[in-house]
Amino acid sequence: MTSPLASAVSAQQIDRFAAHGYLVLPGLIPPTTIQDLRVEADALLGDRLAKMVAARTRDPRVTWWRLANGKPYVLKVKPVVDLSPVVTAVADSPTLLAVVADLLGAAPKLMDNKLMYKQTVDLTAGWAALPVLGEAVRKHTDAAYYATRGYRRVVTVAVCLDRCTETAGALRVWPGSHRDTIEMIPTACQGPVVPDTVAPDTAAVTLVAAPGTVLVWDAALVHASGPNTSGHPRRLLVLGYSPTSPGDGERR
Repeated sequence: MTSPLASAVSAQQIDRFAAHGYLVLPGLIPPTTIQDLRVEADALLGDRLAKMVAARTRDPRVTWWRLANGKPYVLKVKPVVDLSPVVTAVADSPTLLAVVADLLGAAPKLMDNKLMYKQTVDLTAGWAALPVLGEAVRKHTDAAYYATRGYRRVVTVAVCLDRCTETAGALRVWPGSHRDTIEMIPTACQGPVVPDTVAPDTAAVTLVAAPGTVLVWDAALVHASGPNTSGHPRRLLVLGYSPTSPGDGERR
């Protein structure tokens, strides 16, 4: 299969990733692949929701809650590689794996995968006992979750399926925070979060990106995202990679 990705990272980009903890790689995924991912993302979510409604049973793959206005809100579906050949093709692309290997400093293996939706859904879900939360994803690190599963080092890759603008809830990152020991505060429904005193809003960088852009960050990097108020989808395919050998992939 021909890789749907275009190029690898440069030495300068590797150095930047080591220093700041993230990279923005525009145009890495061609429009045809992005369109295929959009179609599969919509079909996959529609199928999961229809089955939940029919069975009146929650799907463990779907993370969702209720907003204050009562509308059901879907954050993500996980995992998805076993449901989508297009996702599998992107996740297994030799070029993408080469990019991750350069940034990880080791041969990578896929250890996490999900489709992020951040959207309300039009369905009757009175049968579902859902928590009431907001739309924003609070400040956190992926490493806090992955460490509980025994992963010491992970590089996270996000493929932008739509325009990621500030009003659409684009990713916000705190450059260099992956090198710090980060204080975490436990929450009832959103896992461990990072307090504002540790990651002040004034230090954040918003990663505005076009469809086809690939965002890459060290899983220890503090990041967050606001609500999607754009009126348009803001879907991401998010992939996590760890070293094939557990002792490899030490941070530079």
